[in-house]
Amino acid sequence: SSAKGVELLRLYLEFTASGGRVLGDRRAADTALNDFEEDVRDALTQRGLQLLPQWGASRYRIDLVAQHPTLAGRLVLAIECDGASYHSAQSARDRDRLRQQHLEALGWRFHRIWSTDWFLHRDEEIERAMKAFESAVAAADRGGDAAAEASSVPSIGSSGAATLSTPTRGPRPILKNRDSIDQYREGELVRLIEWVQSDGLLRRDEQIVEALVEALGFERRGSKIVTRINQALQVWRRGTAPR
Repeated sequence: SSAKGVELLRLYLEFTASGGRVLGDRRAADTALNDFEEDVRDALTQRGLQLLPQWGASRYRIDLVAQHPTLAGRLVLAIECDGASYHSAQSARDRDRLRQQHLEALGWRFHRIWSTDWFLHRDEEIERAMKAFESAVAAADRGGDAAAEASSVPSIGSSGAATLSTPTRGPRPILKNRDSIDQYREGELVRLIEWVQSDGLLRRDEQIVEALVEALGFERRGSKIVTRINQALQVWRRGTAPR
């Protein structure tokens, strides 16, 4: 039958019969994984993860989605690889930041696996992914939900930042405000960026710079301040800052 109701009933029965492992038309049988993504999927599956490949709709798909080990159908972690979907993004900004920030603003736990790191340090990357999964499961057990199914869908305000109903930040790093940006170590600026972004809101680079200038107590932002903060932003994205 081509009736919509019949098709929805079929998808629902398929979902219940599989114990929540099959999510109907949200599977991506028409979108194949590349060799790198298949290797990641196979390695993590061997470690016990229940993974859904290319989860999503249309062109917006997550490479791998990990399900809760005991709560059938509950999604706890988005895993993205720099594979086909990564390289098809229109710009580095879309690839490196916006997709992750959109997912996190919607409540997802997010984990990135780089192909270079995977091929050079495969065992370490597997352990890193497993720790991210365990952390996501623990968060789900405390009441968080990776898929943000209902309550906190973000809207885009006039400033261009996504806003959630109850945005919150973690504790502010203990840093004494200083007279010059040169008196701050790179790691300190990175920690402050992490704090600014810990509320999960989507911000442009300019907005992060503004937030840091305010947090550091500077009355105006000079070119040297902007340069140092932008350098710290790049380090933050790479996750290579000294502590």
